[in-house]
Amino acid sequence: MKPLLQLFFLFFSISSWAVPFISPEVVQEVLNRDYAGQSLYWKPSQLPLTVELEDRSAVANQLAGLFDQGLIQRERSFASKDLGKGRKKIVLQWRYHWPDPEQEGIIYGVRRLHSLLASSEPIQQDGVWYVEARVRWWVDRMPSWTGQGALKKARLMRRSRESKEKPFETTKILVLKDNRWRLWQPETDG
Repeated sequence: MKPLLQLFFLFFSISSWAVPFISPEVVQEVLNRDYAGQSLYWKPSQLPLTVELEDRSAVANQLAGLFDQGLIQRERSFASKDLGKGRKKIVLQWRYHWPDPEQEGIIYGVRRLHSLLASSEPIQQDGVWYVEARVRWWVDRMPSWTGQGALKKARLMRRSRESKEKPFETTKILVLKDNRWRLWQPETDG
């Protein structure tokens, strides 16, 4: 084999197995582009949901608070409740539902990146390169309804309000596709 051809094959085999480089600045840039700035949705209960008018549970109070803020809708209905021994009682109920049946939840803020804690070296799996990134993030632009009535007692709302000083921590995976790093989405990426 000619020396030039041998050199070509040597270079090709080395370059095809070379580990791609990613700096912490690039990881931060990808996270700011693909992860931070996203609207956050809260789905306190699976709607539609029917609760008794006299229900004082945390879920019933949250649903009433969301209705009072105009974020969900409700309708009154009646049902009979068996008391035993052939006796029945008429019970008033609220049936809560989303204004739009396709609605996925209620926007309660926007995700902001606080800091990058660590990132791994690129790892190849099934011919695809991945990087694991540990990040801290907080919730920005929370609407006023998140701090009112029963809604401010909801754990997610309480925790989100204090997240700038006590940020959330999570691990995100970045993937190299078409020579560009981006956030890995399990439902669309392989």
